[in-house]
Amino acid sequence: MDFAVLSQICFYGGLLSIPASIALWFYGAALVPNALDDIIDPSMRAAMMSAYRERWGIFVGLWPATLLILSSILKDM
Repeated sequence: MDFAVLSQICFYGGLLSIPASIALWFYGAALVPNALDDIIDPSMRAAMMSAYRERWGIFVGLWPATLLILSSILKDM
């Protein structure tokens, strides 16, 4: 595979992962609804849902920077 093509793939993947990060931050807990079913206390459930969203947002939020940096490195090769 040509480095220019791989650079383009990483670049567009980085751009697409930005809205994916935002969407997963917002809808992260709803994607796995049974993960929080055992929590009965509403305030604890809300706190856990917020923490769950933050973890997904941070995890996926690392991908845009990684892919955009890889795109730049591959473009220079």
